Amino acid sequence: MTRTVLDKELQELDDQIVRLGSLVDEALCKALEALDSGDIAEAGMVIEGDAIIDSLRAAIEEHAIRLLTLQQPLGGRDLRYLTSALSIAGDLERIGDGGAGIAQNILRMAPLRRSNGSAQPAESITPDKNGDNPITEEAIMRGIQELGKEARRVLQGTMKAFKDRDVSAARYIWEEDDVVDVRYHLVRHDLMALMTGARAIPALQSDSLILQRATYLLWIAHKLERVADHCTNISERLIFTVEGEASVGSSEAK
Repeated sequence: MTRTVLDKELQELDDQIVRLGSLVDEALCKALEALDSGDIAEAGMVIEGDAIIDSLRAAIEEHAIRLLTLQQPLGGRDLRYLTSALSIAGDLERIGDGGAGIAQNILRMAPLRRSNGSAQPAESITPDKNGDNPITEEAIMRGIQELGKEARRVLQGTMKAFKDRDVSAARYIWEEDDVVDVRYHLVRHDLMALMTGARAIPALQSDSLILQRATYLLWIAHKLERVADHCTNISERLIFTVEGEASVGSSEAK
């Protein structure tokens, strides 16, 4: 395989990875929209679309392994890129799994909504110990949407850094991961407070299903937080590809 042909193959592999990132971001977008609207049809589409994401991940792996097999031994950067492509595709696919997982939880929550069929959860007043700043399910939902926006912003920034081979932007992703973590911990704090005895009892008196919904919302928030962890791993692989050494700070998302 000549250098010209190899460069063409590497560009095609690049395009496949960028496409995978786009599909994953679209899945997250649709999942968040479905969560906001309660649209179970849209949630179902996210779950169905996960098969396309899985298929593209497999195609990327097959492509990378084929090039590794045909081109041994490779120059340093080519070898680093092809081995990193396998890891990057895996992290993106797991983000896609997270989007499908969010959609599955939305379907599980559907029968738990109030009998009036309202898409938006009704407020459940659970004042804090000072009687101020009540924690409500509606406020928690807003917090999850903000968490989702931050997670998608990190994903989009990661894919742009990958496409541009921008090492500086990749390093910045680690700082963005901290922003996502803070938002996640705020949401988790409110959800745990909602399920705590002193708050849970009056909440249950108003809505017997609220704690079940809160449990699903906690799972959803966790899946969104993991998006940034996977993006951190992708950024580390990008830095390794370009500079030839791993950088500390990876969250080692599993």
